[in-house]
Amino acid sequence: MDDSQQKQGQTRLLLNIVMIILETIYSFVLKHDRVVRLQAKKFVEQQITIRMNSYIPYFDFYIQFTDKGILFDLKEPEKSVDLSISSTIIDFIQIFVFANKRSMKKMRLEGDSTLKDEFRDLVMHLTMPKLMSDWTKWLTNPDDDQRTTASKKRIAPLLEKIDQQRSRINTLQVEVKQYQNRVKKLEKSKKRMSVAFYVTGILFIMLIVYNLYVIFN
Repeated sequence: MDDSQQKQGQTRLLLNIVMIILETIYSFVLKHDRVVRLQAKKFVEQQITIRMNSYIPYFDFYIQFTDKGILFDLKEPEKSVDLSISSTIIDFIQIFVFANKRSMKKMRLEGDSTLKDEFRDLVMHLTMPKLMSDWTKWLTNPDDDQRTTASKKRIAPLLEKIDQQRSRINTLQVEVKQYQNRVKKLEKSKKRMSVAFYVTGILFIMLIVYNLYVIFN
């Protein structure tokens, strides 16, 4: 085995070890952190699969959300990828270790637009500063969602997101009602135009018949 193959083998082994460590940490977090569990609920229910691509240096790894935890693997899973995330390894470290918002903005996401927004929200709760702010509460009563509470710092972004979504829903509902009113007005105008057209047509036909009657009599 030459040096290049040996280095590739060592790199592969190191990446596999990192995958195991990440899988252990984040599966533990998903099980014990109420806020993360709430934010990741849709991902777990839909068994979302994400491809994480680092292009400096270049390599791929995959994340799967399951009821057993968050699985990390270098091999592409049989399930099709729902979302693709691309960035540099430095930016990934900046995001998950330091919660760097500038690095978050640099991420390239490919997939469903709603899923992309929800993933960005989830990432905020998986960063080290966010996790460290409430780790002591994981051990108090980790399996009781009703009694486990998150700190104000952790829950504030989630509540803010919910308020934004409610505001957006209310705005959309108003717009829908406006469109419905416009449609009703258009339908009424269409009916009036149809009636006017038919009446005009009948009068025109009657006028022709009358003129023919006058001419031939």
